[in-house]
Amino acid sequence: MSQSLFLRIQSKVETYEPYFIQKRDTVQRLDLSSLQKITTALRMLAYGVAADFMDEYVRIGESTAIEKRSPIFSELEQGRAPAVNYSINGHEYTMGYYLADGIYLKWSTFVKTFPSPRGQKNKLFAKAQEANRKDVERAFGVLQARFAIMRGPARFFYSETLQDIMKACVILHNMIIEDERDVNEAVELDYEQIDDNPTIQLSRDHTNEFPEFIDTHQHIRDREIHSQLQLDLIKHLWQLLGEL
Repeated sequence: MSQSLFLRIQSKVETYEPYFIQKRDTVQRLDLSSLQKITTALRMLAYGVAADFMDEYVRIGESTAIEKRSPIFSELEQGRAPAVNYSINGHEYTMGYYLADGIYLKWSTFVKTFPSPRGQKNKLFAKAQEANRKDVERAFGVLQARFAIMRGPARFFYSETLQDIMKACVILHNMIIEDERDVNEAVELDYEQIDDNPTIQLSRDHTNEFPEFIDTHQHIRDREIHSQLQLDLIKHLWQLLGEL
């Protein structure tokens, strides 16, 4: 990233988010500079480094670099995730799922492939599952090559945080491409409409009570549902494509 592009990003970020503007604390000592904060954010995106690593590099603490870390299914456990209802092979399901490889646990929210599939049905399922996973991996291959944070585990972020990280990486990638296209011509691009008066909205969404939270928590980690869902998908896929 060129210095001119970095300074443009700094200016835009300070305009949008007052957090990045240098302030004084209650005893009139200067807070961290915007350069420190923005450098920290960009290095975490580009190199995927841990928050506490930045303490030594730019003298910014872990608690300042990253806030509120949570498992990826926290919204689902708290009853705030979008409703998902579908039927496969005569069985009803109420949670979505992620396509995953062998390192993930046997949870009802993961659909894993077979490391060594046997039989035509299992081979067809493994081929389809891996092909769809590869489509997603190829789609983000360019971004993963530029931003190491997208190659690391995502279990420590809220889904909204993951969306913000993904959006930030896409915007930064596009800005770098545009900037490198003609380094001799300064082009001001309006990448996003900026609200001059951002407001904070309190969530009024329903949150599960403790018994509901425990039930959902156990449901997510149900190995029997995991196995049943995988079996139903194998049968469903065979019915659709097995005789083609």
